[in-house]
Amino acid sequence: MRNKIFAFSILICLLNCLNTAYALPAGGQKIMIAAASQYAVNYGKEISKKGGNVVDVACAVGLTMAVTNPYFASLGGGGFALFRVGKNTEALDFREVAPARTSPDYYENKPKDSSVLGGNAVGVPGMLMGYYELHKKFGKLKWTDILEGPIQLAQKGFEITNELNVRTEDFKGKFNPYGLALFFKQSQVSYKPGEVFKQPGLAKALQIAKSGPKGFYQGQVAQDLVEAVQKSGGILSLDDLKAYKVRWLKPMNTNFMDHTFYLMPPPSSGGVVLTTILKLIEMRNLKAQKPQSLDEAHLLAEIFHRAFRGRALLGDPDFNTNPIEQLLSAANILSLNNTINPQKRVQLQPAEKEIRPQPIESTETTHFSILDANGDAVAMTITLNGSFGSGVVSKKFGITLNNEMDDFTTKPKEPNVYGLIQGTANKVEPGKRPLSSMTPTLVEKDGKIILVVGAQGGPRIISSVAQVIYRNLLNNFNIEESINTPRIHAQFMPAIVYLDQKRWSPELLDGLRSRGHQVEESWMGRVYGVRLTTRGLLEGAADNRVEGTAGGY
Repeated sequence: MRNKIFAFSILICLLNCLNTAYALPAGGQKIMIAAASQYAVNYGKEISKKGGNVVDVACAVGLTMAVTNPYFASLGGGGFALFRVGKNTEALDFREVAPARTSPDYYENKPKDSSVLGGNAVGVPGMLMGYYELHKKFGKLKWTDILEGPIQLAQKGFEITNELNVRTEDFKGKFNPYGLALFFKQSQVSYKPGEVFKQPGLAKALQIAKSGPKGFYQGQVAQDLVEAVQKSGGILSLDDLKAYKVRWLKPMNTNFMDHTFYLMPPPSSGGVVLTTILKLIEMRNLKAQKPQSLDEAHLLAEIFHRAFRGRALLGDPDFNTNPIEQLLSAANILSLNNTINPQKRVQLQPAEKEIRPQPIESTETTHFSILDANGDAVAMTITLNGSFGSGVVSKKFGITLNNEMDDFTTKPKEPNVYGLIQGTANKVEPGKRPLSSMTPTLVEKDGKIILVVGAQGGPRIISSVAQVIYRNLLNNFNIEESINTPRIHAQFMPAIVYLDQKRWSPELLDGLRSRGHQVEESWMGRVYGVRLTTRGLLEGAADNRVEGTAGGY
């Protein structure tokens, strides 16, 4: 499935890149929104014009994408939010959790794909609870008013996009019967681009949500979700849904080039890894390198390799002691920097306490960035993990459920895809949240948020966000150029440097190989960002590697 999706994304990229000149960023004065859905951006602007604040707009955008982008934004998923409202800068964890009947060895005697497809792949969803609790604490408009737009869109329908058509067609053999009945017409014929797709069941679920999350987590929607999961062999229970709670967290923060960064703490690995990258970029004085040169690409690859080294030590802080201070200490950063050779690749050994790499994280996530004239901001990253998650769709309400259990180390005693025994910091435990690479980011200058950014793409989220920040703040690229200029990705393992497909010269690829790198052309993370310019204008951009848009007024 992923190959077709990536091929589709590459086609979009090639069409957008026939001319090397970048489009101008979207502009506005009151508010700017960058997201994967035009419907969501338009509705977000509508809510803002009605007097809504950035939290109202964020809930409007996310709930709209639950309708238009069910493959990564369904109410059956979860996510992270980082936001500034007035003087409050906070983080919200509404990540999925492992059901109560799971255990570290739960998947050991089950089929290989049991954490990927079907009921056993499903974690307790946090999406609706996240939106509700965020709005309850910081929203301005009525919750019921925000839900009205998504309800109408689900009832009346919207035009199928090319991407939704490709994804549903490619996932056809993996849906449960309810999913096939929802996403396909008779005889399993897919909806074509431009055809209207209606979701009356989802409209009813959203109508129930007007009374709050109780109906979703304890009422008839909960019953519908549990029945779908259990019919597909899973163990999600009504008690699991009833027990779900969001977590309010204190953001991580770090300073970089006279800017203050607010980042997501564990169970996101993004804050720790991105901080390491920024510290190494500053220590290496990477700004002195010519943008997109061989020297710069080599140093970025080596920095990413080192920054990802300690990721496998991280996990849910309620279950794991995360050595964040050690990983981000001046001594450790200096030690990592001293291992970098500016002319050749140097492979490091695993971190001292690291056991083995973590499991592969799915790429099917989305992000949206919002910034207004008051300096209030939301960076929110949401996910089902894989495209259409577990393939389990509820019968009555048409809610697609996540396969977030695959983000855990599901078989600690067995080799992973790299042939190595996996570690235990991210092992499955009841009520635990899996480790993530989602990296919603706020950047502050002189007390005001000036950059909001995040991405989709598994571990490539982190390297993509880092490069957009680097291009924008150090190379002075505008937000459109920063997001859509060629990028690279590297991590601790596998020891491969991935380069943006069709965007780098053969000479640069050969140059990296001559320095000892194994090189592959591949896809990159897809970024959505908003920037306050030095002229006081709001500018936004969406990644041209995939469908998306930015808009404001």
